[in-house]
Formats: sequence, structure tokens, C-alpha cells
Amino acid sequence: MASGLHALIIEDEIVVGYDVQLALAELGFESFAFASTVVQALEQAQVRKPDLLTVDLSLLDGDGVDAAGVIHRTIGPTPTIYVTGQPRSLARHPHAVVVEKPFAAHDIAKAYQRVCRRMTV
Repeated sequence: MASGLHALIIEDEIVVGYDVQLALAELGFESFAFASTVVQALEQAQVRKPDLLTVDLSLLDGDGVDAAGVIHRTIGPTPTIYVTGQPRSLARHPHAVVVEKPFAAHDIAKAYQRVCRRMTV
């Protein structure tokens, strides 16, 4: 099995997923899994527990918040960054770490720092 940091990118737009991958690679992530549906996301998380989830809100078969919730309940707490063009949709989740689309690599880096601090507190 590969060593190093592993991210699960839950995104239904291929180009956006690739941009997230590039930003995470700059942060030292070495392996990636991709999912565009809730079902695929859970399957990928069970194949290899991710060190980080990045989650879009609108997936091909449902809601990204629901996907993250299912993963957290199934494999345990996992640092999560929501990458979305609809950040106001997360108003009911005030502690969510959010990156608004369109984004730059440094936006992902800042969000990753925030989510890591939260996991150590």
C-alpha cells in the first residue's frame, strides 16, 4: 500500500477535481481517490481511509454534506474541506471549513491548515 497522505476528492466536475488534486499535491499529498457520487465516495473511503476529504455540495446523486456524514459515521472522523460555489448553503454548519469556487491553490492550503488545527484541538 502507498505511504504518505491520501485524499478523497468528492467532486462531479473533472476539471475542478484535478485543480483540487494539484493544490493538495503541493501540500504533500501523494495519493488520491475521486468520487462523483455519494455511493462512490463511501466505496472509495472504505477502500482506503483518507487523511482528508474535499467535498462539493452538489453531487451527481445527492448532497455532499450527506456524503461526508456517511463517511464520518462509517470510517470515523476525517478532516473535511467543502469546496463549493454555494458557500451560503453551509450556513447551518457554522464550523465547516469552506473554500469557495473558483479558488486558488493558496485557498486550499489555508483551509487545510484550519482543518488540521481543528483536528488537534
